Amino acid sequence: MGPFKMTEVRQARFPHLFEPIALSGRRLRNRIVALSTVTNFNRGGHVTKDYVAYLSARAAGGAAAIVTEGFSVHPSSAPNPYVIALHDPEVGAGLARLADVVEGHDCRLIGQLWHVGRQQLWSPLTTPLGVSHLPDAMSWAVPHVMNEDDIKGLVRAFIDSAVVLQRAGFSGAEIHGAHGYLITQFLSPYSNVRDDGYGGDRLGRMRFLREIVAGIRDTCGDDFILGVKLPSDEGVDGGIDLAEARGITTQLAADGGLDYAAYSQGNFSYSLERHVPDMHFPPAPYAAQARELMGVAGDMKVLVMGRITSAAHAEDLLATGHGALVGLARPLIADPTLPAKAAGGDTRQVRPCVHSNQCWGAIVDGAPISCPQNVRLRTADETAPWMKRADASRKVVVVGTGPAGLEAAWLAAAAGHDVALHGASAQLGGKMRLESLLPGRANIGKAIRFQAERLAEFGVSMTLGKTMTPDILIDSTPDAVIVATGASMQPPTLTPDSEGMVALWDIVEKLISDKRPRSGTAVLFDHDQTAAVYAAAELMAKRFENVILVTPAMQIARTIPYVSAIGVHRRIAAAGVKVMIGSLPTAWRAGRLDIQNLFTGRVTPIDDVTLAIYATPRRATDGLARPLRDAGIEVHVIGDAYAPRGHLAAMVEARGAAEAL
Repeated sequence: MGPFKMTEVRQARFPHLFEPIALSGRRLRNRIVALSTVTNFNRGGHVTKDYVAYLSARAAGGAAAIVTEGFSVHPSSAPNPYVIALHDPEVGAGLARLADVVEGHDCRLIGQLWHVGRQQLWSPLTTPLGVSHLPDAMSWAVPHVMNEDDIKGLVRAFIDSAVVLQRAGFSGAEIHGAHGYLITQFLSPYSNVRDDGYGGDRLGRMRFLREIVAGIRDTCGDDFILGVKLPSDEGVDGGIDLAEARGITTQLAADGGLDYAAYSQGNFSYSLERHVPDMHFPPAPYAAQARELMGVAGDMKVLVMGRITSAAHAEDLLATGHGALVGLARPLIADPTLPAKAAGGDTRQVRPCVHSNQCWGAIVDGAPISCPQNVRLRTADETAPWMKRADASRKVVVVGTGPAGLEAAWLAAAAGHDVALHGASAQLGGKMRLESLLPGRANIGKAIRFQAERLAEFGVSMTLGKTMTPDILIDSTPDAVIVATGASMQPPTLTPDSEGMVALWDIVEKLISDKRPRSGTAVLFDHDQTAAVYAAAELMAKRFENVILVTPAMQIARTIPYVSAIGVHRRIAAAGVKVMIGSLPTAWRAGRLDIQNLFTGRVTPIDDVTLAIYATPRRATDGLARPLRDAGIEVHVIGDAYAPRGHLAAMVEARGAAEAL
């Protein structure tokens, strides 16, 4: 798998996806647009080499256009300390470098113009500017309400920022009018209660955006791509719904000046999960809305987005009239070469996005964007072959068939080593396979299937359903052993003992297969706070009359990205699961579980307990490492067998072990 070259020929399997299109006279080689995604790669308001590398990979991988992450148009917009500031007079050189690299791959670079308005999440010293006196739905910040002079100054800032992009060599700009940021705040009756010319009816609420569009088009000319990102459904009572979006789109189409409109949902209320629909959502949950808006968009092209899962899915959306352009974000984070692989008819080589939203969670936590499916993000070799060939082939044994073991095995084989994979389970995937069986978690199976296909592709031999001992491994005379044997949950300390409680992963398959309704109460002790625990709680609610979730934390889902945690809370509540926070089981006796409140010390007994499950901190299963090392064998311990953590750490260490052979 070498460097990718995009051809001029329309790919027969995806004729709509790979049909060129022109926007403002600028040619796009296909219909794939890499969507705006905050990366936290930039520093000090300026472009960094990491961000250049990140966008370069997606351009080289075949996207026809890239919309940058949001760029701040004015000092009053301070979304986070890593955002590029178009109002900084020193920003031009970095932008020009970025444009030169991306456009050099025949990819149109479109800069996103962004003002957060009343939102105040990162800088308590910044005074947010708002449309009305109403607080931000997430931070509860109450803004300074802009007067007309303030508003005209911001219109000018958007226009000036577009000029900065144009001078730097960008092909165009996208006005960010979605997700509850400043322009949405003007457009929406939910947030705009002004009684002057920038409020009132729809035309009043649209005035700010219309002045920005007209000003950029007049200033930048007809050969500059100009798009807008809008909600087709804000997801709140009194906000922008499909009917309102239809009216806004009709007016923008009549005005002219815009090349395309992209529709992305939600705002910074509990509807924010609609912005990045995770694996619990159906594929393309908002495509029907995009299709309806195409009917009133006139000459504006409609960009359809939101949990588009593959090239075939994108082709189908275009073929059935749901959009003229397809926007991909998370799939291109997982594999920036998706377009080129699809064009070459090699879609099985596309690393799948499982829509876990770990990428979103990382950036909100202030960390650089990350993805368990793509640990080479922002590196120079992100689009290179899977592995460099080793100087000499070695005999390698991998023990463990969870994600770390599978990844290490196929990567080592891709490097040219003779690899044998051993697993105690008869099936691949470890505990991740079990998680994929739980409600709403099936997407995880995509990652396991991808790894299984690579094992077959690179000729990894497998022995499954057999526990490996040190003696067996030593007798096989390997040059190196990779230990990826995972970890096990530790039972809570109870009086008189914890016998009778069962570990989550020991009971999942039985709960799935045995669909009989049960009387009594099932208790789930959550000292893990992962998505799998809450999916298990949903499953338990389908089987048991009463389900109680007990956690020592002050809330549930605290380690899950906020956009996905919203759904966890909603589903747990809808399932009727009772939640006891700040609590710990202390005693277990034949059908009775005592729960102590950690704040008050009070003990509450739960009677008629027919099942008690624990999901707790894990202990590494690393017993193979020492005897193998004592026998003089090279050993690499990875993933949870080294220290129990998450999927990303397992994948990083798997690649590291394969490269170290």
